Amino acid sequence: MNVTLQPIEPQEITVPLEDGDMAGLHWRAGGKQPLLFLHATGFCASVYKQMLTHLSGAYDIYALDLRGHGRSALPADPARLKSWHVYAADVCAFLDQQGREGWVLAGHSMGAATAVMAARGRADVAALQLIEPVAMPALFSLAARTPFWRFLAARIPMVSQAARRRNGWPNREAVKASYARKPIFKSWRPGVLEDYLEGGLREDGEGVALACDPKWEAATFAAHANDFWAAARVAPAPISVYAANHPSSTVPAMARRGFRRLGACVTEKSGPTHLAPMEEPAELANFLAGRGEFLSP
Repeated sequence: MNVTLQPIEPQEITVPLEDGDMAGLHWRAGGKQPLLFLHATGFCASVYKQMLTHLSGAYDIYALDLRGHGRSALPADPARLKSWHVYAADVCAFLDQQGREGWVLAGHSMGAATAVMAARGRADVAALQLIEPVAMPALFSLAARTPFWRFLAARIPMVSQAARRRNGWPNREAVKASYARKPIFKSWRPGVLEDYLEGGLREDGEGVALACDPKWEAATFAAHANDFWAAARVAPAPISVYAANHPSSTVPAMARRGFRRLGACVTEKSGPTHLAPMEEPAELANFLAGRGEFLSP
């Protein structure tokens, strides 16, 4: 049976932190359980608008632009980024400001891993809903703490590709025309690319540039000195994982077994790629809601 909800349009929000302002979106639904969604590396809250609007009305939803991404105005020095703990610390600061209980912490890719690290030791988290979390082996994280890591990280394809990413166009229309021709965007649902560019670009005086500087994006892809699995083992709430049966998945078979050993519920789906929220926003809204039915506006 389908669940029909009245869609809610998000409002832009600004959250003051100690060293600057964090931006985000809020699908306001008073009296509903709060849900916080965290984006993947290089993206921003706006790219998930379709997915989260499908879910709106069921939760009081927040989606943040993490440090160095989207509209957030926080210091982001690539040379100092060694792990995703700075992202987790910003999320904890946000949760502390809200002073609410029963949070569903959710995220995609790096955002999903950040949600797990931010949840550690918190009594205000009721559930963790993870879409394609970056679940690297613990030995990988140990290697990232050694002096040799900067040489190894430079050989990671996503790091080198991000560092070379173009970062200047005359206007937004030129970016859209360029991106629309790229294979990675062809599987996205209509309108999702436009949603991404809404928050993913900034005016720079000469035209537009990426809101997430390619150097910061590359540093984030390389910043693996994390304690993801340690945090997952002591998670204060049940974990659910969405894993794509696709070569691009960041949840390989070993990680799926690891999650199941921790008692997590793992949903495996063939068809979508690692970017499933952009390709199947309604289906991923169902996952976040913990339902098998489709949520339809």
